Amino acid sequence: MSNTIKPHKLLLKLGGFFYDPEAGQEITKVNIQKPVIKRLANKISSLPIFKSFNINHIDTLLIACAWYECIKDGMRRIDPLDLLSRIYGNRSESIDHLDKIVSLVEQNIFYSEKKRIRSRAEMSSFISSSEKAKMVSVLKSTLLEYDLVFHRSFVKILMEEEENIREKFNRPYKDNKEFLSDWFQYVENLDECRFNDYQNNRINSDLDENAANDLLKAMEWRERILSRTKATEEIFPLQDVIEEYSLDETEATILVYLVKEDMDDNHTDSDDVLRLISRNQHEKYQNRTYISDDSKLVKTGLIETSESAFFRTKGTDLRIAPDVVRHIILKSPATDEDRLKQILKGDNLFSILAPKQTFDELILPKEMKETIRFGLGQYEQNVDSVLTDWGLYDTSMDVIGKVKRQMEPGLLILFAGPPGTGKTFAAGAIAKALGKNLLITDVSKVQSMWVGESEKNVRRIFTIFERIVRRTENPPVLLFNEADQFLSRRLKDTGSSVDVMFNSMQNLFLEAFEKLRGVLIATTNMKENLDTAFSRRFHLKLDFPMPGENERKSLWKLHLPSSIPGAKEIDVNYLSKHYKLTGGQIAIIVKNAATEAAGRRGKGKKLTTNDLMKYCQIEEASMFGSSNMKIGFEV
Repeated sequence: MSNTIKPHKLLLKLGGFFYDPEAGQEITKVNIQKPVIKRLANKISSLPIFKSFNINHIDTLLIACAWYECIKDGMRRIDPLDLLSRIYGNRSESIDHLDKIVSLVEQNIFYSEKKRIRSRAEMSSFISSSEKAKMVSVLKSTLLEYDLVFHRSFVKILMEEEENIREKFNRPYKDNKEFLSDWFQYVENLDECRFNDYQNNRINSDLDENAANDLLKAMEWRERILSRTKATEEIFPLQDVIEEYSLDETEATILVYLVKEDMDDNHTDSDDVLRLISRNQHEKYQNRTYISDDSKLVKTGLIETSESAFFRTKGTDLRIAPDVVRHIILKSPATDEDRLKQILKGDNLFSILAPKQTFDELILPKEMKETIRFGLGQYEQNVDSVLTDWGLYDTSMDVIGKVKRQMEPGLLILFAGPPGTGKTFAAGAIAKALGKNLLITDVSKVQSMWVGESEKNVRRIFTIFERIVRRTENPPVLLFNEADQFLSRRLKDTGSSVDVMFNSMQNLFLEAFEKLRGVLIATTNMKENLDTAFSRRFHLKLDFPMPGENERKSLWKLHLPSSIPGAKEIDVNYLSKHYKLTGGQIAIIVKNAATEAAGRRGKGKKLTTNDLMKYCQIEEASMFGSSNMKIGFEV
């Protein structure tokens, strides 16, 4: 290695052919086709540091001549026309070849004091550029006004002081770490670029030296990523995420930036992201759509926003979902449990339960159970996909991303009936039968005293559930208990702000139900109060009747396990015949009677029919709407 001539010395040797050392001046006309010159030029252009540059024989000679002047004559600044005249004979003829210098400037070999940002008609994403359409270039007219200097990054590469970004352009990535390292270098250079000096970054505006260098270096890293990715057969997790959610380049850049900031434990504000991806104030305003609540990144849960402050002077806090970071960095996909915890973290609108009741324990008339089984069969067979193929079903949720697994079908069920008839129990049994958890919405927390907050909470419920459906393999069943609070008839001809808010919430529910994926079960005690517009949104609507004598007998047996002392001696036939109770009431009666029996001592410490009869009578007497219910205080 010590016998190998350094690249900068080879350039100096080649440049020497264009100068007369004795006369101390350049040779007016050199035969550039001389074999010795061609051999040396070819040797230089074939060196590893030059292979990544798009240079030809003439380009190599121009670089060599400029290097000779810089080292031997101490001329740091070079007149572009004087340089070209070494090859083309005189300055007047050299004007027609200024495009040679433009190309070398665009490749960061030379630097001109003034550079410009070019516009592109088909700019589909933030910094989409090609070799034919550079964002940063130099005008030929500018080269007539300003001298050239060697670009500092090229000099460092030449002196082996800095990694040549272009050196590995065609080399495949060895692993995920190397792939992400290039991405991090790219966003780091974009961040240095900042794109926030809008006065200097307008289309067709001049760039100062630092801004131009930073932008060109960022573009080189981008081109390196594209080139090396094309040469790599392995698919990395970041690419999986980009493909699955159909992210464009700007969205991918935002994602990687947030991953890097998360790893560095940095706080990220939406204003930082907007400045990163925008070239001017107009673009900054337009690019808000990338991180709005309705954006693809937010709706799919890839990034999360924090809007805790009522009034904000800056943008919204942003972060990437922790399980996404882990997947991209460690190549280890998170479990559904991990994802659910992260999505629901700090949210008080939901609680999640693992249902224990089975479908066999569901005490309903045979026809109702068969109807529910049929509905579940449709869901499990994803009948929606067939109906979509037939043109009979569509939902806007499908348009986001190219999800590799089958899209979760939609099933909306309405259970109506008196309290305690098994609506919530049935919801748990359905979730259990599907192998899912139960995600219960606390409807009481949806309404807010603040104007607009209730509507925002409704949007949040369905946005979060959509994230869950998209981000988990087996999303839970969403349960709306007492749905009549929000699904009742809309109000007409009213100017009250509260009524307007209520109607607005109704419309949000209608829209959300229309495009919902996953399983949603709503329960109501007052079906007659529901708005008729909701009727067609539910695929399955069932009325839960008061249980008959046979159902009550099964319910008593269900709630009297053999583990309770005396349970086998209970006369369930008598209880089911004389007390017209719901399953919910029977459960309460057994619990109350068993509590009293457990407090007794000796042989009396067991449950009896008399115990249950006592609490049956108490329950019947205290039922709302019962004629036996006493009003006021007993004296």
